[in-house]
Amino acid sequence: MAPHEELLRKIALVRGKWKAFLWLRGLAWILGVTVASLLIGLLLANSTSISGWALTGLRLVLVAAFVFTVFKALILPLLRTPTDTQLARFVEEKNPGLEDRLVSAVEAIHKSKTEQIAFVHLLIKDALDRTKHLRFRDQVNKRKFSTFAGLTAGLAVALVISVYISSLFFPIGTVKLLAFKPPNVDAFELKVTPGDITVARGSDVTIQAVAMGFDPQRAEVHLRYANGTQWEIVTMEVAPQNVPTFRHLVFNLQESVHYFVDARGNRSREFTIDVADLPRVEKVDYTYHYPAYTGLAVKKEENATDIVALKGTEVEVTITGSQLLSAGRLVFADGKSVSLQPNGEKTVTGRVTVDRTTTFRIELTNTNRSKYLGLEEYSMEALDDQKPIVEFTKPGRDTKATKVEEVFTELRAEDDFGVRQLELYYSVNGGAEQKVDLFASKGEHPKEMSAGHTFFLEEYDLQPGDLVTYYGKAVDTRNPANTVSTDIYFIEVRPFGREYRQGQQGGGGGGGGDQDDSTEALSRRQKEIIAATHKLVNNKDKFKEKEWKDNVHAIATNQSKLADQTTTVLQRMSRRGLTSQDKMIKQLSENLKAAIDQMNPAAEQLKAENAQAAEPLEQKALQHLMRAEALFNEIQVTMGGGGGGGGGARQSAEDLADLFELELDQNKNQYETLQRGEMNKGSQAIDEALQKLKELAERQQKLMQRRAMQQQSGPGGGSDQTSAQELQKETERLARQLDKLSRENNDRQMADVSRALQQAASNMQQQAQSGNSQQQQQAAQQALEQLNRAQRLLNQGRGGSMDERLAKLQEQAKKLKEQQSKIADETQQLANNSVPAADAHRRAQEINQQKDGVGSELKSMTNELESLSNSQENRDAANKARAATNTIKGQQLQNRIEQGRQILDNATPQNGYFGYAAQNERAIEKGLDDVQKQIGQAASAANNSDEKKQQNALNQLSETLQRAESMQRRLQALQNQQGQQNQQGQQGQQGQQAQQGQRGQQGQQGQQGQQGQQGQQGQQGQQGQQGQQGQQGQQGQQGQQGQQGQQGQQGQQGQQGQQGQGDTRNPQGGIP
Repeated sequence: MAPHEELLRKIALVRGKWKAFLWLRGLAWILGVTVASLLIGLLLANSTSISGWALTGLRLVLVAAFVFTVFKALILPLLRTPTDTQLARFVEEKNPGLEDRLVSAVEAIHKSKTEQIAFVHLLIKDALDRTKHLRFRDQVNKRKFSTFAGLTAGLAVALVISVYISSLFFPIGTVKLLAFKPPNVDAFELKVTPGDITVARGSDVTIQAVAMGFDPQRAEVHLRYANGTQWEIVTMEVAPQNVPTFRHLVFNLQESVHYFVDARGNRSREFTIDVADLPRVEKVDYTYHYPAYTGLAVKKEENATDIVALKGTEVEVTITGSQLLSAGRLVFADGKSVSLQPNGEKTVTGRVTVDRTTTFRIELTNTNRSKYLGLEEYSMEALDDQKPIVEFTKPGRDTKATKVEEVFTELRAEDDFGVRQLELYYSVNGGAEQKVDLFASKGEHPKEMSAGHTFFLEEYDLQPGDLVTYYGKAVDTRNPANTVSTDIYFIEVRPFGREYRQGQQGGGGGGGGDQDDSTEALSRRQKEIIAATHKLVNNKDKFKEKEWKDNVHAIATNQSKLADQTTTVLQRMSRRGLTSQDKMIKQLSENLKAAIDQMNPAAEQLKAENAQAAEPLEQKALQHLMRAEALFNEIQVTMGGGGGGGGGARQSAEDLADLFELELDQNKNQYETLQRGEMNKGSQAIDEALQKLKELAERQQKLMQRRAMQQQSGPGGGSDQTSAQELQKETERLARQLDKLSRENNDRQMADVSRALQQAASNMQQQAQSGNSQQQQQAAQQALEQLNRAQRLLNQGRGGSMDERLAKLQEQAKKLKEQQSKIADETQQLANNSVPAADAHRRAQEINQQKDGVGSELKSMTNELESLSNSQENRDAANKARAATNTIKGQQLQNRIEQGRQILDNATPQNGYFGYAAQNERAIEKGLDDVQKQIGQAASAANNSDEKKQQNALNQLSETLQRAESMQRRLQALQNQQGQQNQQGQQGQQGQQAQQGQRGQQGQQGQQGQQGQQGQQGQQGQQGQQGQQGQQGQQGQQGQQGQQGQQGQQGQQGQQGQQGQGDTRNPQGGIP
């Protein structure tokens, strides 16, 4: 660099530092003026008395101040750029020892002539020598520079804080000041009701203030009565609304009153409530006449408020007024009205049909023809007839059975007004759907009903891999179309022996670990598709049209993917030549091909949005997949059970097992994702209900405390009465919402929560009507207990009771540990170089895909354990759950899984990383084993609690009583229908006729092919006979019919063709 360029560069450093100083100083001024202007402007704008033009002027002044400061403090100084000579003189002033050398050199550079070049060069060199130790950047005052830098930063923070605080404490002023358009004046006012009105003497008037555009923490109402001169100031009660709402009840108003509301400096105008001698409502009574089909008796409610009843209910409304009445009306919000006729001196009455949900006010006319339309609004809510709740209590899950076993099922239903029918639908191997009438009511409609049906699998030509699908339906009393279906269940036919499980695990040197996840993957996916399709078909009314179509297409996509995966397995089998090696493998491939032939048409039907037509095709596909699984398991036993791991047959079995490995994690079920979204919606509704329940309980607690204080200090105002009424209404409303939710989701526990809330509302009503303070306190306490009980039930409903959740976790931990054991074994094979080097990387990637699933499952399990560890239901079990959580975190299992993934990504047979990976996987396996044991201990603690034992005993007793009552009703109905004592038509008996004339024994039936047996008395223990009747002293037998004087006989075991649990609706024994 030339000497003159170097000298000018040093001067440029001074110029840069000078400009930075100007920027900092200017910004400090600008920020300071902005903060001050904002604070002044907010204080002025927050005043409710400021006019629009004054607000506009204020904005203009503030903007002008800002612009002036920017120009004066920043733009103007930056325009005055100093020259190089001026900057050199500035440096000379700071350093007198330079003796004008620097200024002379800079001037010489800018004014030099050709003949003076040598002289200029000497000047520049001398200036550079004298300034080589001089720091040009530091020539600007460092102290001033730092001061303005700190001041600028502080003012910037102050501006941000000022804006934030102003939005919290001065929302009106902020919006007024900063809005580009002037806001509507109404947006910043207090809306006060009822305003200027005239009311009947002695009325209760609620003054309500709604804050529009701001959020005050409190509001005060100022009252001045006609006979007074002083203003009374009363703090208003906060009402639970979405916008800030405050209320105050003026109780028993006897004279005119002037009032206004003040909320944080925002004051309404003054209003007047005049008092006149008009008729007012003193008491409202309702008499409910329910529709005949409900079977409900007439119900009378005194001192009532709202009308809540089933659609079609007629309500007789009786109004008692404060004066002699000549007429009255119910004036509805939709413009309709119902006339009320005199029924006594001070009462009027009329009838209204509950056919819609609306509100109404009561208008009374006295004998002087003076009318008064009351201020209070009453609500009329029309409830729909809810659908029944139906579920299988036995077995309540998918089952596996041999082809000669009997599978007993029990269907239970309940409805608010009675169950009309119970039906069971089943299909064998995707064939035509059959119906079994379990119960059909001819007269009385029971609100709860249980009925059973036994599947006799021996009556069908079944083989391992076949299946029976079934589901139940319950029909409402009034509307036969108002039906509810259960989920679909599967009965899988298994082989007689289960030794193949041991055979798979017992071989030496093979794949190591259970192959259950791979072999059952295809059928498990197909079951999910069938279950999802069944839900869409039977619950179409619960979905919006677009949502339903999206779900159908999602299922179609999954069905197509599953068909493609099955096709891939078949193609691999063909390429390896496995189908020509063994007859059973050939049969397996034929079943897979048959399954594909059903899957593709099913997918096409689903794409065409014809889900009902796709169901039998899906079930046929599942049948073939399950037969293929049964063959696969048999192949594993036959070819793989011998230990050694070397022969050709064993190699074929291992090749076949490899072919069935599916990339489960890469092909997530899309319908499961959609279902998870529905579950999240349900969970959100439960969370909202829980929050509302908590709020109701807190309000009830505070109300009890206020009333207790009032009893000690003397009577208070009427605000507590209004709060109690609102609390009761909200509790009833939430109870109805949860009842509807329980029937939409077929959730019995949600129905229990709704009943608890209904009881709480009933206690609140008793509290309001009771005149005794002790009775009021008792009713209030009972209401609070019911609210707390509802909270507990709803908390349990989020994920089941603690023991159920731990049982699920225990099973999840077991599967997770087995999956990790498989991963560890496969990683060990890689470490032992048991896998060809060319396939090592591919196998490592497959293991990593499995590890992704383990990591995801472990994360889910950890979250559930953390939730359980905070439970108050059982502290011992919660502590043990916390211990399992600590093990997961203490051993860093999640981090180990991720580390193992990284090791396998970088491992090769040459670098030895597979050995490290194997050690890591064994450590994870041991950690998961510890977690599994700790979860087992927590589950044991949950099951062994005294509360659990007591609850189980109560549940068992309740179920027994319900079954006994249900059986008694069905037997009575059957006797009334047949009109005779001798029962005929026992299952499995053909052509038998009832025998008569024997003492103590009537109609002995059940021996197949035998007729006319007589004279047998008191026989016990006979097997093969069906439905013996008339035997005395036998108890506990099920299904016997027609006996006189004998009770409690249930379920004679070993007899063929009988129906358990009073299965009287299917006389042909098993599946007709």
